[in-house]
Amino acid sequence: MTSKGVLVYGEALVDLVPGGAGHDREAVLGGSGFNTALALARCGAPVAYNVSLSRDTFGQLFLQRLTEEGIDRRFIGICDVPTPSATVTSLDADGAATYRFSLDGTAFDTAPPAPEDLDEFAHLHVTSFGATVGPSGETALTLMRRAREAGLSVSYDLNVRPAVLPALAEARRAIEERAVLCDLLKCSTDDARTLHGAEFGYPLARWLAHGDRLLLVTDGENGGYLLPFRREAMVFPALAQEIVDTIGAGDSFMGAFLASLWRNGGLGPVLENLPNELCAAALGFAVVVAAENCAQRGCNPPRLDPPSADD
Repeated sequence: MTSKGVLVYGEALVDLVPGGAGHDREAVLGGSGFNTALALARCGAPVAYNVSLSRDTFGQLFLQRLTEEGIDRRFIGICDVPTPSATVTSLDADGAATYRFSLDGTAFDTAPPAPEDLDEFAHLHVTSFGATVGPSGETALTLMRRAREAGLSVSYDLNVRPAVLPALAEARRAIEERAVLCDLLKCSTDDARTLHGAEFGYPLARWLAHGDRLLLVTDGENGGYLLPFRREAMVFPALAQEIVDTIGAGDSFMGAFLASLWRNGGLGPVLENLPNELCAAALGFAVVVAAENCAQRGCNPPRLDPPSADD
């Protein structure tokens, strides 16, 4: 375990999800960056969040929740435009959501203030379109470059949302520009198919071959696998549990995975050559957290402590 924490960069927005009886929509706090920071905090890791929030009612609710969860707010920017939103337009039979986003003219268009000194952090995690497009995406790219120079480990969760990404070729270029700066890349098989079609394996393998990197691929109810550089893949199953919806499941998985690595001293330069036992422990813990999140509406990861390497 290191005393240095995790810095998370990515969007915060209001998810408008199907409500209970008599309610058309329920507004819940979400966004990939916020969800991941929430999961990290609830799994015991020290986490700071870097994002722009609105002064409106929802922005105040975000600030209140960050305080309640013990998430460091020093790098939050406050602006006068509204909070962005994502309306869940449908849930399929497996609980997977389809979204309609409202981002233009919102806090999403305002880049947050960058931390002046990154030495207090062991790891930077950037996620989703908040780290990929627009002013927010450019700020994320600069932050990733600074993190590499400062010796932090870096992870990037693609969390592809075609509705808010540019044309495919441009989206690929933006994602690849960020992917080469990270030690750990997370994507779903849906992300990979959206970017590269049925033959997505080769582009991912090419990225993995760039150096001592980890590739984390999730595949819904089929579980997923972790590809360490020049080592055999580590396969993990999805934990069987009743699914209400899968909103925030990938973010909860990622937050729990990073929290387990933090607990066991696996973040920072050591991430380049992570022992298999730490990888296996992180995968097992992340599966449990993601499964419990899927058992309720919206993103609400459980409060769990990851096991230590000595347990």
